[in-house]
Amino acid sequence: MIVSVWGSERRMEVVRSLLRKEHTCMAMEALFDFDLTKLDALILPMQGVQGEKGDYMDRAHIPVPKTFWECLREDCRIFSGRPTRFLESLSQPKSYYLSDERFLNENAALTAQGTLFYVLDHTNRILSKCSADIIGRGHCGQAIGALLSQLGVRVRYIRHGRAQGSDERTLSEWQQDDCADFVIHCAPYQLIEETAIEQWHHPTCVIDISGTLRSVEAHLSQKGHTYVRAANLPEQFAWNSSGEAIVGFIRRQLHV
Repeated sequence: MIVSVWGSERRMEVVRSLLRKEHTCMAMEALFDFDLTKLDALILPMQGVQGEKGDYMDRAHIPVPKTFWECLREDCRIFSGRPTRFLESLSQPKSYYLSDERFLNENAALTAQGTLFYVLDHTNRILSKCSADIIGRGHCGQAIGALLSQLGVRVRYIRHGRAQGSDERTLSEWQQDDCADFVIHCAPYQLIEETAIEQWHHPTCVIDISGTLRSVEAHLSQKGHTYVRAANLPEQFAWNSSGEAIVGFIRRQLHV
């Protein structure tokens, strides 16, 4: 197969290196003077490509020729982390690795490892004397909670809906209560308000996995708490394994 891997992240370099052992792997720029009817697969980074013309990637403009996308073969496979409006407008078959259960679990384990780094970096006590409130119990929240629990951290999960089990609290209950030593925010939208922060009676470290808490960062600082922006942890701390997980997903899709 002839494939092209786009993106400058270290995990995409790993993807490029691994696929080069099995397929002909072309650089993005080399495609601009290439017969695109021969391209079998295009592998894009986590955020895919954006813009009305598909000429933005990783928050930067890319010099894609005007006719590039329309010249792709109809059955050229496109792989990306998640869908974008532009990608969904294309007729080619698309596979998104953030829609794959196995990849989500692998990615969550890498996110948990990166979270552990920040927990260790912001405590001066043994972990068995620490506590953590995890907001959100999706793939990442569960993986982070499981890892921290194994190391002795007392973990509570904060749920937006109904609490189930002794280790869960509803968001409304938690907002009226004191917080743990660490608050790890995994929800895809902001669930910590200034009114909740007012109830916290001791300094805490807020680790923002989803990147949705910037609006309360200043208030946290004013109240003596620590805010840590901790996005894209697999790329930061385990890019080799992250790249291997992407390649694993691609291989599974190609052999379906």
